[in-house]
Amino acid sequence: MATLKSEDQEFGSSLTIEPGEKFTISAQGNTQADHPLETQTWQHVKLTLVNGPNSLVYQTQPGDEKVAELTLMQNALADIQTVAHAYLLCRHPQDEAHVLAERLQQLAEAQRSQVLFEPAEPSFELSVKSAGAGVKVEFFVDAGNVETGIYRWDALGIRFFTNNQLLTDFVAELKSEFAC
Repeated sequence: MATLKSEDQEFGSSLTIEPGEKFTISAQGNTQADHPLETQTWQHVKLTLVNGPNSLVYQTQPGDEKVAELTLMQNALADIQTVAHAYLLCRHPQDEAHVLAERLQQLAEAQRSQVLFEPAEPSFELSVKSAGAGVKVEFFVDAGNVETGIYRWDALGIRFFTNNQLLTDFVAELKSEFAC
């Protein structure tokens, strides 16, 4: 698991992104000429937010998904609905874990001043910005989207300050955990 920790040692906060199972779906269009458009690979993630003694864990609950059966589905609509009801990162055709790790590394190396990241299936949003001598982190989870399949502008989140060393450590863990 990759954990981004706050610099506050007295009342620490953190964000953890943990990889889960991968699965593949076939995205299909509406006309015969469109079948199949592409194969997509997705990966479940477990999101843990910690603030002092309090923690919130977001993950697709066992039984909500039948990952092994996804590759057997013929109905593209069913595949799309399954993706809409989970905490996921797209791994193919675009590797979102790799994109996130690269952008955060660029921020740590002062090649960019901020990173705004929201996966293709919008179950969370991460904002990381250089802030003087530190780094400001804001992370919001859109559980309403996962539960209903409808993108909503409601979220529960966490914000904290960290530093470049802790950000660099997080990037290394992210690359290792997600093999990117």
